[in-house]
Amino acid sequence: MTTSSAATLDAPQFCGGLRDIADQIDALILDLWGCMHDGIVCYPAALDCLKQARRLGKKAAIISNAPRRAALVAKRIAEMGITPDLYDGLFCSGEETWRALQERPSADLRHLGRVVFPIIPDKDLSLVDGLGLDLTSDLDRAGFLLVVGVEGPDDTVAQFEETLRRAAWNNLPLLCANPDLMVHRGDIAEICAGAIAQRYQELGGKVFWFGKPHAGIYRRCLEELRIDNPARVVGVGDSCRTDVAGAAGAGAKSLFLGGGIHRDDVLKNGVIDPHLTIDLMRRHNVMADFAMTALAW
Repeated sequence: MTTSSAATLDAPQFCGGLRDIADQIDALILDLWGCMHDGIVCYPAALDCLKQARRLGKKAAIISNAPRRAALVAKRIAEMGITPDLYDGLFCSGEETWRALQERPSADLRHLGRVVFPIIPDKDLSLVDGLGLDLTSDLDRAGFLLVVGVEGPDDTVAQFEETLRRAAWNNLPLLCANPDLMVHRGDIAEICAGAIAQRYQELGGKVFWFGKPHAGIYRRCLEELRIDNPARVVGVGDSCRTDVAGAAGAGAKSLFLGGGIHRDDVLKNGVIDPHLTIDLMRRHNVMADFAMTALAW
């Protein structure tokens, strides 16, 4: 493919490894879950790929929809072997959410108040540390909802239906700290905060989104890495909705990985299938520049 705009592509270029396109890019923007790890262990081939790209002098940033502070994400992935020397910056939806609540940069955010109805698993309660928020289980007291995630794979969107309907009736804004709809933890699927926020929008509720595919997190990444030409950047990830669309919105190229959340849609005998992949992307109204089964050099 010679075009640099994913919007004009009829199909991705299917690659055997990142080495096939290394001369077309100066920097990588990497997803974590489904790209570098499965929530439990790091993918060895992906880690080797990142190391090879760094040896060639490529910049690398991580943009994740992890709903927690960046320092915690960095600590966790370092335990998996993704150490700070392998990337130039780490940006995550949890950090974006925390900053928005700390800094209140817009009038809409300043009007939220301090009383919040949380949908937050115990493991992620640290996201509200230092924000001076009053957490309440009484929707009539709350000024907004903060949705970070669920406790585990048995949780469903339906179990929050009554709460969401009451909140929408009360015209409460909802802040979503993870726009992902679902994730595979190993081989087990579980919903993410984005699925709850999406339902809230369907009910007519107002949602503030933080993370991919929204522009703010990409803008911060490109500015902090001092990248002036996003067309020489490739966003790597497994989601049409967040990774492919987010990269395109930032003016970057995208590399779609078929072995992640869309595995049941695009893999045939464990290998990405071009026809299935193109059909999937057309349904999502996106088209990646490149595609492969899993990140590898």
